[in-house]
Amino acid sequence: MKPKALLRALPLLLIPFGCKPAPGSDCDTGEARCLDAQRELVCDQGKFVETPCRGKGGCSTVRETTTCDITGNRSGDPCSKGEEGVAACALEGGMIACHSGRFELVACRGPRGCETIAGQPNCDQSVGDPGDACKLPNAKSCSTDKQAVLRCREGKLRQLYSCRGESGCSSSAGKLACDQTVARLKDPCDKGLDGHVACSEDAAQLLICKGETFVASEKCKAGTKCTVSGQSTACAKPG
Repeated sequence: MKPKALLRALPLLLIPFGCKPAPGSDCDTGEARCLDAQRELVCDQGKFVETPCRGKGGCSTVRETTTCDITGNRSGDPCSKGEEGVAACALEGGMIACHSGRFELVACRGPRGCETIAGQPNCDQSVGDPGDACKLPNAKSCSTDKQAVLRCREGKLRQLYSCRGESGCSSSAGKLACDQTVARLKDPCDKGLDGHVACSEDAAQLLICKGETFVASEKCKAGTKCTVSGQSTACAKPG
């Protein structure tokens, strides 16, 4: 996940002498200024809105440019609609990002956590939990218990596939692997796995991926059980 910016930095536009801007005051697009050391006024659709700058750098103005350190901001803090996607690695872990007029904390549960690269926050969401906030539609993650593949839908991670095999869900070099050598009836499966055979959890029958769902294929005869050997899955006598 690579959001647009680390810190908010907008030009300071001149205001007529004697006028003191405040939340709700008229403003021009792109206008911003510090209300005090920890608060900023940002123009949002022609009106100033107040947003916090809870990071150590607070709110500052240098050479007519206002900068707001959002690294300490909290979920629910307001932000302007024009700052959609502005983000930073949060002081308390994860990433803080502006979404639909509010800041929200995005969990970065992958091994790299949240790191700043070339001035941009990079949130490792190769691992996540259902319900975690996410930004890249259809991006996939392994669940923290390694039992499922999650997909980013409508701003949240949601379960896509179960990974009931011994290897579970794993991530390497940006690619996910889901062990579906074991499945349950009606478990979803990728259409690219059409025809893939899995064992039921009790090893009593074979299941097959058909129409993106695991369905019954064959019951194992007495004295045999479903066994996976290399790329082959079949009913066989216990060895």
